[in-house]
Amino acid sequence: MSSLSPIAQNSSLATLSNVILSTSLPMMSSQASPQNLTGSVPLPPELDLATQGIGMPTVFVKPQHLNYLRDFRTQQCPLFANHKCTQHKPFTCFHWHFPNQRRRRPLRKADGTFTYSPDVYCDKYDETRGECPNADACPYLHRNAGDTERRYHLRYFKTGTCIHDTDARGHCSRNGAHCAFAHGANDLRVPVYDIREVQEAADCPVNLPASLEKERVLSEDPKWNDMGYVLANYKTEQCRKPPRMCRQGYACPFYHNAKDKRRGPHVHKYRSTPCPAVKSSDEWLDSSLCEQADDCQYCHTRTEQQFHPEIYKSTKCNDVMQQNYCPRGPFCAFAHEESEMNFGRNFMQDMGLLMLGAVQQQQSPQLPQLHLQQQQQPQQQQQQATGPAPLTLGRLISPSVWEQSAAVGGNRGLASIA
Repeated sequence: MSSLSPIAQNSSLATLSNVILSTSLPMMSSQASPQNLTGSVPLPPELDLATQGIGMPTVFVKPQHLNYLRDFRTQQCPLFANHKCTQHKPFTCFHWHFPNQRRRRPLRKADGTFTYSPDVYCDKYDETRGECPNADACPYLHRNAGDTERRYHLRYFKTGTCIHDTDARGHCSRNGAHCAFAHGANDLRVPVYDIREVQEAADCPVNLPASLEKERVLSEDPKWNDMGYVLANYKTEQCRKPPRMCRQGYACPFYHNAKDKRRGPHVHKYRSTPCPAVKSSDEWLDSSLCEQADDCQYCHTRTEQQFHPEIYKSTKCNDVMQQNYCPRGPFCAFAHEESEMNFGRNFMQDMGLLMLGAVQQQQSPQLPQLHLQQQQQPQQQQQQATGPAPLTLGRLISPSVWEQSAAVGGNRGLASIA
């Protein structure tokens, strides 16, 4: 018998597993029942054994989705082996050509757990050769080319809306015919949940299963609810948890590898344009390929580009527009309200004034004491009348620079984010 509590032995879990289907994606509640899934089929045993094993609810999918969940990049292309595949450059083939493009078929086992995690990456997988010491038995994600094991996992495939438009052929204008994200409400599907995620939701039913880690981070450190703090610090420090103890992805505000890392905009000055040595076609390569390293004036990762002040919150979030809900919450790089659209640009202007004050202080380090007192007196009188000074962007980013610039120009130009 499994060490995990079967749903049949817990009435709250039995109902919760069904409730999750209608609450995790509010706009899909009408699609959660089989009678509304016209033309859909149940997941076959090669993808889901938990229905028979512990009584998890049957999950219905559309045939085209089933084709990708079960077969996409799981077999080697026979034409490529004979040097006859015409979909190699650019690589758009449904099958894999090289071992590092291979994807393992995910399976929810009879005990309700996945054969490999949809969130935690293996730290032993060779991304170049496509090899792992534990081979297919590895219980962690393999970061293969295109990250297809995560994107086409039972947990995530077609459960979120794509940010790119659809072309005249009905394909994604950026990712082509094989886009792992939904294009329209009819292309969305209900996630398949691991039993442990359902059990976690039972312990804290207010939170959505996909957002449990995000909600935990926000409750422990409320500063992450502030856009200014997110833009200044998101993914700029390394996660202190062991790789296998963190869900990683967007829910963790710290980076876990070179492709996840982001240089802080208050320390490093770089443009929103991708570095030509790192980004080839649609793929972001290892940042170590750039000889300039952290001194490079261009973006090295997708995270650096999305959270660059020039781009951050400059485009509206598709999830909010189509579903009125975004699972990423404060960690979303797209605008949820009209008032957020210029936040990144305002951030850059504030940073410019902040650094200007620091330069002026370096040029004139010895200001007359009387002059400083004259500047401080109105500030002290204002604080006594209005209360403590607001928590500003400068205080969040760099206290030392803040103190230097405040000594010269006060708080002028700094946007309050209290």
